[in-house]
Amino acid sequence: MLHILVHRPCLGVSELHTVDEARAAAQDPEAVLWVDFDGRSAESDAILGQVFGFHPLAIEDVYKEGHNPKVEDYGRYLYIVVQALVRDQGWDLADLHTIEVDLFVGKNFVVTHHAGPLPSIEAVRAPTLAAGKNHMARGATFLTHAILDAIVDRFAPLAARFEQEIDALEVRVLKGTDESVLARILELIRSLHHLRRVAIRQRDLLERLARAEFDEIPTEAKPFFRDVHEHFKDFTEALEIMRDDLKSLFNAFVSLASQRMNEVMKVLTIISTIMLPLSFIAGIYGMNFENMPELKWENGYYYTLTFMAFVGLGMLAYFKRRRWL
Repeated sequence: MLHILVHRPCLGVSELHTVDEARAAAQDPEAVLWVDFDGRSAESDAILGQVFGFHPLAIEDVYKEGHNPKVEDYGRYLYIVVQALVRDQGWDLADLHTIEVDLFVGKNFVVTHHAGPLPSIEAVRAPTLAAGKNHMARGATFLTHAILDAIVDRFAPLAARFEQEIDALEVRVLKGTDESVLARILELIRSLHHLRRVAIRQRDLLERLARAEFDEIPTEAKPFFRDVHEHFKDFTEALEIMRDDLKSLFNAFVSLASQRMNEVMKVLTIISTIMLPLSFIAGIYGMNFENMPELKWENGYYYTLTFMAFVGLGMLAYFKRRRWL
């Protein structure tokens, strides 16, 4: 899908439908142009290469997924790559997916590309087109801020969801050492590692924009980009805390499992220790010698069982006195 919006003073926002209209709007110094598209088409190639004349290497990166967040200054425009959540709710936390968003930011234009439909972009385009909240009226920089702000806002609910999941897992760990709990902990740790790799680079990118290192970011826009950076920084710090919590939970699970195993081994060891002298007594009277004392006793069998019970109970009493039980 290709969406072309243009804002002109006194005329507001209107939607264009052809590449030629976009080319004419791009040549208007008073217009602010926003081109958004997903996927690849002949129209998108024409817009990137002919209408705006972006660098071939940047165009090549647009159509390749998997880039880390970054910002490159091409003089006339900035090329920014960020990662956005496709959805922030309804997905399993262990199966989160991010999608690459490419932005070209110039003096009076913004071009965005993503591999599929993206709620963050729609959250900015819909009110802009309806003129309910026109970010384009303030220029390309503030439109860029609105897009980045919408992308960052999608990450915030994840922190609360992770915290709830970790709290629930903590209760389950304390109740028992179910193997499914361990599998879930490892799944969440893996998911957090993925988010953390993305978040650290994206935080650094947003920090560079917040410092207004580039001419495309005017001084008056610094507080807005700084606000976006602070929000994402909070999310990144929350990821670090949750990663530590999951590692602690993993260690607690292993410790509790080891403790329970030690309890089992202790009981088995005590049973074996008690059975050892009883087996010795049974072995003595089980030998096939003719001349053995007590063999002719009428109640020798009962005496032996009583003696064995006395030995076993005596050993139990001794273990309890030593606090081994």
